[in-house]
Amino acid sequence: MITVISKNKLYTDTLCDALKDLDAKNYNHDKEFGEALIIALDQELTDQILAQEVSCPVLLIGATHEEADIELTAPCSLYELKLHLKTLLEKKNAAQVFENKRFLFDGAKRSLYDKKTKKDYYLTEKETDLISFLVRSLPEGASKTDLLTEVWKYRADIETHTVESHIYALRQKIGEKAAESLLKNNDEGYILVNE
Repeated sequence: MITVISKNKLYTDTLCDALKDLDAKNYNHDKEFGEALIIALDQELTDQILAQEVSCPVLLIGATHEEADIELTAPCSLYELKLHLKTLLEKKNAAQVFENKRFLFDGAKRSLYDKKTKKDYYLTEKETDLISFLVRSLPEGASKTDLLTEVWKYRADIETHTVESHIYALRQKIGEKAAESLLKNNDEGYILVNE
């Protein structure tokens, strides 16, 4: 999910609609910002929000701030905006590193190293996105719905076995027994083994 914040409601609604394929939403004050934050057309609002600790990448439109990852002038093209957002999200996934007793995951290299067998597994883009999202979801883990909406960008109400199929394929790739040291089901969905 990408969060859009602006004092101009019409602009915010229009931008969210244009970015619906990236699951853009208006900011809801009782929720986290999501995978990325867009603040548009307001320097005062930008300064106010970025005075807090913001843990996701920040893209500014028509404002500047030293904490921003990307600053675009207003107006900017939708193509340019989507290109920059894609870059931000890829960097966020690439920055993910996870290590437990048996495995080392490196999102930048799209690899999963098994310390016990000394084998390095190359991961597909979706496998990398899946593990990256589970890393960000620690310590709680992620529900199937969260994975569908955040990793695959599906609507929450869609009936599909996409998550299960990808997790099954990942388990087959690294071996069922080894997979028990990486990933497990919890009451809500899936969680990385973090010990």
